Amino acid sequence: MSQNLSVHYDQAGAEARIEGLSLRVVQLEQENALLEEVLERNSRVFEALLSNGSDGITLTGPDRRIVRVIKGLTGIDPNLLVGRLVDAAAVPEDRPTIVDAYRQLLEGCCGKVNIEFRLVRADGTITQFKATVTDMLDNPNVQGIVWNYSAQPLPEPMLAPV
Repeated sequence: MSQNLSVHYDQAGAEARIEGLSLRVVQLEQENALLEEVLERNSRVFEALLSNGSDGITLTGPDRRIVRVIKGLTGIDPNLLVGRLVDAAAVPEDRPTIVDAYRQLLEGCCGKVNIEFRLVRADGTITQFKATVTDMLDNPNVQGIVWNYSAQPLPEPMLAPV
């Protein structure tokens, strides 16, 4: 027993569906162009705000390695810093302060640590910095430890009495 199957092709229906899909593709392309324009504008606003601020912003991993320098204050090319330990340019006596800040953050003692440290800048001068180091590893938009820092004047050396 054989069944005779016939395929019915509705050309007008197929053409209408293709036309509907084509219109939807055009609509999606227009929406995408608008989203890209908004993202570009927001990026320019963000960059303008950062460039006019006096604070530096750096993102590191839990291993203290620099992931991104958003705004640097050291005079060192940010591209040369990526992958280096954040404490590499700190004066040797201040490196334990930075290591301890990470220990506190990673042990969950706190979500934010305020520290002061001295750093050797690109020109060889030593600058005092104050930083707030914030654990944002669990934030899916950041996934790192954020440094917000500013340069501070070094205290004047005291003269020995004569």
